[in-house]
Amino acid sequence: MGPGSAAEARAVVASDSALTLIPTFVVVAVDATGMGIILPLLPFYSQRLGATPFLLGALISAYAVCQLIAGPVVGMLSDRYGRRKVLVVSQIGTLVGFVLLALAGNLTLVFLARIIDGLTSGNISVAHAYAAEHSAPATRKQALGMTSGAIGTGLLLGPALSSFLVHYGQTAPVWAAAVLSLISILATIALLPPDHPASEPLYQHRVPEPTQARSLLGMRYAWRLLGLLIVFFFVNSMFLSQIGLFLSARFSWDGHPFGARELGWMFAYAGFINMVVQGLLITRASLIASDRNIVMAAFACMGLGFAGLASGNNIGLLAIDLTLIIAGTMFARSTLTAELSRSTAINRQGMIMGLNQSLMSGANISAPLVSGALIGHRLFVPWALAMAAIAAIGAALAGQLLDTPRMR
Repeated sequence: MGPGSAAEARAVVASDSALTLIPTFVVVAVDATGMGIILPLLPFYSQRLGATPFLLGALISAYAVCQLIAGPVVGMLSDRYGRRKVLVVSQIGTLVGFVLLALAGNLTLVFLARIIDGLTSGNISVAHAYAAEHSAPATRKQALGMTSGAIGTGLLLGPALSSFLVHYGQTAPVWAAAVLSLISILATIALLPPDHPASEPLYQHRVPEPTQARSLLGMRYAWRLLGLLIVFFFVNSMFLSQIGLFLSARFSWDGHPFGARELGWMFAYAGFINMVVQGLLITRASLIASDRNIVMAAFACMGLGFAGLASGNNIGLLAIDLTLIIAGTMFARSTLTAELSRSTAINRQGMIMGLNQSLMSGANISAPLVSGALIGHRLFVPWALAMAAIAAIGAALAGQLLDTPRMR
């Protein structure tokens, strides 16, 4: 085969990969929209039922404990039985959790709803594995960027819908999330082609089937990436778990404290930045900087934004701080996830993404409790400065743990 034929073959593969992933984008975007509806509402929804900041942290931690248990199991089941089947089961659990949350009249039912959702969670990790499995190595980063872009689309539309629907009652956004979850299930069944774990696209490298223990022990570079991701997940969870109550205590809009509506617009803005980063900036950044430099810069932006939160209650400065935090978060998450996928053979994508989700869940167990204790005692400045310090540690670790392109 000549150079021209090889280039044409690569172009065909890239085109086929993009077309294959369009249904994945639709499914993930609908699913993420449902999650985006819940995110800004949950702190105030739980507070209305009597939750303190610490109990809110415990609620998030309970969900994370269930994710920690379910993450590797869901990932390995998707490796063995196919992504679509496991994704449908995961989405059904999310639907049940949303319906129960809408019907909840006390905190016990809210906890039960989040536990059910957590035990069956795996939508995003399975979608990432599906995208990695249906893309060539050369287009893997773009494929994972497409699923991240779908999440950004959902996190743009979901919070905006939540801000609008909250005028019709506290449970209206939750029922909307449940309807979207049902639509996501139907879209998965109708749009995603059946996948067969034994099938092997010619352009994808697969490894023999050693034991799970040998597979895990052999992934040395992947473990370094996972260690860095733990730092990222921890600081991101500290931020997300209490940002609603922090803004409510420190900022006001039109004479009233920040509430679910204002937090919804903040998450919508985060979704918009996600789309900009995934659609316009991440590929260009990769052309002029190494992944290591991108991640270091991302952690630095997050640290500057967190430090800015400690400085006062000016709305203009808040917008700048949130932009730095959100942009840094998107760059760090996308780059580290793509690097993690590239470090692992194609028939281990479900396992590594499930492990990634479990480590994220581990961070989500402890970080909300620490964050809730600080916010509950109104230690707003120490809360922000602690996150800035952790982000600085992340930047330093990225410089030590990430390979340069030459080393790879």
